[in-house]
Amino acid sequence: MVAVSVLAILLAIGVPRLQSFVASSRMRAASHDLYSALQTARMEAIRRNQRVTVCKANTDFSNCNNSGNWHSGWIVFVDRTVSAPPAVDGTDTILQVRQPLAPDIVITGNGGASGTATYVSFGADGASKQLNGAFQAGTLRVCSTSAALSNDTRARHLVINASGRIISESVTGVASTCPAPN
Repeated sequence: MVAVSVLAILLAIGVPRLQSFVASSRMRAASHDLYSALQTARMEAIRRNQRVTVCKANTDFSNCNNSGNWHSGWIVFVDRTVSAPPAVDGTDTILQVRQPLAPDIVITGNGGASGTATYVSFGADGASKQLNGAFQAGTLRVCSTSAALSNDTRARHLVINASGRIISESVTGVASTCPAPN
């Protein structure tokens, strides 16, 4: 009976911490995956001396889904024939594919229809650029809706400046609804 009581106490303490650890690990892994995809796109744009774009993927990961969600997966592709909205055309090459994330992970962005909420694109100089050539800067929020995390530990921002630099930072005060960043 004592052993069962001790086990019950240990489970009562350990299970919530395990849930928090798993949710936090999922959020950090998703943040790292997106950061890595953006860095890969930037480096490939410089290496290939061509535009490389990261966009939300369609269901078969063969093209962009500009009305879809980042957490449903994304693709990185050499964008030889720039079109608005972004699309994989016959001469483009897909470099990387990311399958959908865990159901409790949400990725939102700011920037409206032509901003980072839809795609991120890097020119041959490594600078982030809109498809019309204007500079592109913004924030993508990787967030967990898990109740096991507090509002101060549930999200990370990937901030992209006009030169193409990507900064990953912790963010506090994010509600469990994971609203888009300002």
